[in-house]
Amino acid sequence: MPRVCQLITRLVVGGAQRLALELTADLNERGWQAELWCGPQAGPEGTLSDEARARGVPLRLLPDLRREVSPLRDLRALAALRRELRAGGFDLLHTHSSKAGILGREAAAAAGVPLRVHSVHGWAMTPDTPAPLRRLYASLERRAARRAHALVAVSASVRDAGLALGIGGREQYEVIRGGIRLGPAIDARSRTEARQRLGILAGAVVLGTVGRLDDAKDPLGAFAALAPALRERPELRLVFIGDGRLRAPLERAVSAARLEERVVLAGLRADAAALCHAFDVFFLASRWEGFPLAIVEALAAGLPVVAYDVAGVGEAVEEGVNGRLVAPDDARTWRARLLELAGAPEERERMGRAARAGAIARFDLGRMLAATRELYERLLNREVREAPRAVPPVALPPGPAAGG
Repeated sequence: MPRVCQLITRLVVGGAQRLALELTADLNERGWQAELWCGPQAGPEGTLSDEARARGVPLRLLPDLRREVSPLRDLRALAALRRELRAGGFDLLHTHSSKAGILGREAAAAAGVPLRVHSVHGWAMTPDTPAPLRRLYASLERRAARRAHALVAVSASVRDAGLALGIGGREQYEVIRGGIRLGPAIDARSRTEARQRLGILAGAVVLGTVGRLDDAKDPLGAFAALAPALRERPELRLVFIGDGRLRAPLERAVSAARLEERVVLAGLRADAAALCHAFDVFFLASRWEGFPLAIVEALAAGLPVVAYDVAGVGEAVEEGVNGRLVAPDDARTWRARLLELAGAPEERERMGRAARAGAIARFDLGRMLAATRELYERLLNREVREAPRAVPPVALPPGPAAGG
């Protein structure tokens, strides 16, 4: 059976990491030989390493594969990847995240790995990246794309952004949206239990979100937008499930506003999916995204979603059907739409039913796994007439983190 290596920069708790883990486990269950490789870094988001080991997923840590850009360490990581990939006799390398994608494809081409696939969960060229670095990262991605036989975009928006930057050709891209293991829909019992765990009274109207507390998700902006409503409407509660570097600043903002009794910072929770059943509306204040699985999980639970219309969000949330979409950075309208739903229980129920039905039809994890296996099989079964050319190793230049 084919030997496949899944490579990601960090195995923290996140959508890209979850998909890499699920792909590796699924392949092994079907008789393939698959391994999951990653760097050693964890973080406040938590790690999936223990889960990987518990599920019997072959896991290898690469000491020099780190998220931050460091030319000397990156050269060591590149050399180690080239050596280990050549020794492993892999038929296919599938990379995830920017750093692992750039170094992994470079190393695999030099090591003679026959097939290379890269999943784009979001480009490193975010709106906050300075223009010179955006150009640099785009040039590195264009180079790396020439080492790939397929580029898997988690949304059509991500694909289109890559094409606009000249990264790869249209024929290289496959759009395979993320999927989840569909759990039960919210009912009265699960809502009551979840609210008890969070210390929220039954009559409250709960606006909640799940995700890393970092710049991309903008929890500080979300709190600032909603703080006046929390003071004016005593039934409202705000819940953040997740952790990250903005946890302390968010705690300080909540304390300064004297809203500790209205805001729950639940932290990183293994029972996050069950706790979502406490919500009445799911919100996302992300400033950029690839294809957020947190939204898919909310829809599958039967929650309407209010979110900024960035990247792949609009490919899950249908305006007026299962939620509300707002133009990016329009915090006033975002708040208004969220509060409208907070005061409209019948509308929430209608959207929630549509959310659940759409998630079942479109976002089951098995669909994503099957689509990825089919891509692998097409690549493995076809004759590669002209493989991407191996070139001398390249190190990333100094700068901020390159993603992952």
